[in-house]
Amino acid sequence: MRNLALQFLCFVLASLSASAAKPNIIVILADDLGYGDVSYHGTLKETTTPHIDSIAQSGAWFQNGYSAAPVCGPSRAGLLSGRYQQRFGYYDNIGPFTLNKDVEAGLPLSQKLIPEILVKEGYATGMVGKWHDGDQHKFWPYNRGFQEFYGFNNGAINNWVLKGENHTVDEWGAVHRENKRVENSGEYMTEAFGREAVEFIDRHKTEPFFLYLSFNAVHGPLQAPKSYTNQFKHIKPENRALCLAMLKSMDDNIGLVLEKLRKEGLEENTIIFFTSDNGGKLKGNYSFNGKYRGEKNTVFDGGLHVPYAVQWKAQIPAQTKALEAPVHSIDLAHTIFAAAGVEIKDEYKLDGRNLLPYLKNQSDFDDRNLYWANNANIAIRDNKWKYLKQAGKTYLFNLEEDPYESNNLVSQYPEKAQDMQKRHDAWQANNAPQLFGWNPNNCKYNAGYRGRMGGEHGKNKKRKK
Repeated sequence: MRNLALQFLCFVLASLSASAAKPNIIVILADDLGYGDVSYHGTLKETTTPHIDSIAQSGAWFQNGYSAAPVCGPSRAGLLSGRYQQRFGYYDNIGPFTLNKDVEAGLPLSQKLIPEILVKEGYATGMVGKWHDGDQHKFWPYNRGFQEFYGFNNGAINNWVLKGENHTVDEWGAVHRENKRVENSGEYMTEAFGREAVEFIDRHKTEPFFLYLSFNAVHGPLQAPKSYTNQFKHIKPENRALCLAMLKSMDDNIGLVLEKLRKEGLEENTIIFFTSDNGGKLKGNYSFNGKYRGEKNTVFDGGLHVPYAVQWKAQIPAQTKALEAPVHSIDLAHTIFAAAGVEIKDEYKLDGRNLLPYLKNQSDFDDRNLYWANNANIAIRDNKWKYLKQAGKTYLFNLEEDPYESNNLVSQYPEKAQDMQKRHDAWQANNAPQLFGWNPNNCKYNAGYRGRMGGEHGKNKKRKK
């Protein structure tokens, strides 16, 4: 009898220890993936994304998931900081123009990022993939809390891993491990990122880890191995077929990550997020935004409304339908800290919310405003209405009745439009001015590439946006 009591006590203690264990955390970020490019939304007809779908179906997915910006760099800055990136002057991708000659373009070192906070909590931290948040090495991942880094900094890159073509490619356009260039291997980029992610998990399977897996698919250039392009020869136009091939490769490599977690017995206590940095670029990358109006570089929902799914089998019950509350990529940081048991300090100045009570069916989601500002284009939405300015024109939409933004009501409801403009103005008043970007109308000082690199790299070369 005594032995049975001891066995039961050991079981209880082991259960309590397991429940108290810090979860592993993985953020999977796609690049320029449209809302319609995942099959769990029911809009993707040419192929399926079973591994991405499994994250949504094993946990939850949001019908109204939004990115922090309609372009890559600022969106990533918002996600990693948990703040509206406009708070620190990040409105556009890093470009040749700055507010003044003293501006150093990049995600400011003053901002505390998710890995910087988690590493102090005992997490192993690693990043695999595209960075795009600052060209000077002090801005790079291995100086921002990531203990390991394999990837590149540029906005776009050749999809086969190159050392840099005899050093003719700019520093920020080459693949690095930490601060050293990777030798030419000829490996397809998406497959390299999948392999590196699996190897990171293997190295840290006995300790809590945070992995930021930032694929560059399906951002151009549109390139994929023949083993994938051959699957879509029947699809027209050809560029859409290439986009689907890149998507299929990314989904397969996400599958390798999930398989590794299962093999090591880690899946149950790993929280996994999947989303995209912005909406799809219709003619550039031939990604698909479903019925949503607009595309990347616009503040219509086609530029902001993205796939957004989360899985944590130990804590989040699988949902049978999409969650309706509007959520934002800046919510990831607060949610991650809550999952990891991190004390939220005032100095973090988080704008995002903790989604866990909502995901666990413990509470409803209170109404709130969501804000965007990208160069001169702005937007604000609450649970029902969205107000925006795009290319100098003003719009107001009732999203409950018109989710695809087809009926502009600004002339019918001028008081509502004025109210939402005032709310956006009040939010903007607490933000920094735009510090850098690609539009000389917003940042008039032409720093040039050498200037914005702070003279660290001597060659003044153009880069892809």
